[in-house]
Amino acid sequence: MMLEFAPVGYGTIGLARNGPVAVLRLQRAQRLNAYTPEMGEDLVRAFELTAKDADLAAVVVTGEGRAFCAGADKDCFTGPPGPSGLALGAEAFVRGYARQIRSHPKLTIAAFNGVAVGIGVTMTLPMDIRLAGAGAALKLNFAELGIVPGFGATYFLPHLVGLGQAKKLLLCEHRVDAFRALELGLVDEVLDDAGLLERAVSLGHAAAQIKPQVRSGIKEALNAGAEAAFEAALGLEASSSLRRGARQ
Repeated sequence: MMLEFAPVGYGTIGLARNGPVAVLRLQRAQRLNAYTPEMGEDLVRAFELTAKDADLAAVVVTGEGRAFCAGADKDCFTGPPGPSGLALGAEAFVRGYARQIRSHPKLTIAAFNGVAVGIGVTMTLPMDIRLAGAGAALKLNFAELGIVPGFGATYFLPHLVGLGQAKKLLLCEHRVDAFRALELGLVDEVLDDAGLLERAVSLGHAAAQIKPQVRSGIKEALNAGAEAAFEAALGLEASSSLRRGARQ
């Protein structure tokens, strides 16, 4: 699918349109789209723009090249701050993204076009639908890094795959291929790699056939019953991270 991507903010992502569907592409292909604070700022900005666009029905997020997102860029832990001047964890993405995406008025779709590691997985969990190319692989390496996952992962994972499987993914298994992720419920469909983006965009076009008020109303109704648990999970993740930081 040929799309013309315009850079957003610091240029770590590109934004394109296909009728009523926006496609956000992580575009640090030389680093396997590894996450930086600048990417976080760009994502927050892009989701703000798409939320306000009355002509959009859906937002698809994918990666450039052979990866979706290879986790946080290691240079963010040891090198100087990037153009934003923000240290990893200080950006708005980390502080408010999960709520921003969960309440986003458009249908949000992740399209895993390759490997997704750590934050590359958890950033998709608040989205509505997750698709994967057959060659994709998902790795939840937080225990290896000695950190507690964020973005509401401790809420979303048990709801998606069950409590036992969530513990297994975070504490034992860590890495799953696309078909195992489908079996668990971590992704909703597995496609041929070549048809992944087209399928994601087609779901967005299908959502565009529904009146905006009905579409957003259905999303709100489906989310409403679990809001208390979601907020509790976010609070526990934050406090756990703070306790760990105090011990270091």
